[in-house]
Amino acid sequence: MHLLSEFVSTYVGQVSGYFAAVSVVTAVVWWWGSDRLATRRIRAKGRGVDARQIRHEVGHTLGVMAVGTLQALAVQALAAAGWTSFTEGAGPLVTVAWVVALLLGNDLWFYLGHRALHTPWLFKHVHAVHHRSVDVNPFTSYSFHVLEPLVVTGWVVPVAIFLPVPLPALAAAQFLGFLNNVMSHLGYELLPAWWVRAPLLRWTNSATFHSLHHTRFKGNYGLVTRLWDRLFGTELDGYEAAFEAAHPPAEPATPRTADPR
Repeated sequence: MHLLSEFVSTYVGQVSGYFAAVSVVTAVVWWWGSDRLATRRIRAKGRGVDARQIRHEVGHTLGVMAVGTLQALAVQALAAAGWTSFTEGAGPLVTVAWVVALLLGNDLWFYLGHRALHTPWLFKHVHAVHHRSVDVNPFTSYSFHVLEPLVVTGWVVPVAIFLPVPLPALAAAQFLGFLNNVMSHLGYELLPAWWVRAPLLRWTNSATFHSLHHTRFKGNYGLVTRLWDRLFGTELDGYEAAFEAAHPPAEPATPRTADPR
C-alpha cells in the first residue's frame, strides 16, 4: 500500500508539473505568439495540429509519465539500498563537467536508440506512435509508446549504479534534457539566425533540426546535438537552409510621403 501511494503521489506530481509547463509554453508560443511569431512557424506538409492530435499526444504522455515515475522510484530504491554510486559535496566545476558529460552521453545513447527505433519492426510497433505527430507542438514532446522510454532513457539506472555522479548534476542534466525536448518539438524556431554560424552553438540541436526528422522520418536522429548525425552521416540535407528560412529578412519600412496639404 505504501508503494502504491508513493507511486500515485510521485506520478501526480510529475504529470501536474509537466502539463503545467507545457501548457504555459503552448499558450505563450502558439496562442499569444501565433501572429507575433508567424514568420518563425515551422510548417509541415499535410494536416496541421488539431484536437485529435492533442488527444493522442496527451493520452500517450500519461502512459510515458507512468514509466518515468517507475524509473524514478527504482533509482530511489537503489539509493536507499546502497546500490548507487552517487557522490555528495562536488564543487561547481566538477558538477558542471558532469552535466556536460551526461548531456553528451545521453545524446549518444538517444541517437543509437533512436536509430534502432527506426528499424522496420520497432518503428511499426513502437516508434510510429510518436511519428503520428508530423506537425509537432509542445504536447508532442513525450507522446511515445510506453516501451520507448525504456530504450531512450534507460541510461539513468546504469549511470546511477556505476558512476560517481553528483545528484545535482543528474537532476540538472535531466531538467535540461526536458527543456531541450520541448524546444525540439516547439513547432517554432526561436533561436536567432546567427545560431547555425556560431562556432560551438551551431553543433546544438534546434526546433528546425528535429521538425525535419518528423517530416522526412529518417535522419536527424540526435536530440541534444548535431554531433552524432554529422559523424555518422545521417544529418538531413538542407537543414541550415531550412533554419535560415525560418528567419526571413524584415521587410523595409514603407517610406513616408510628404503631406500634400
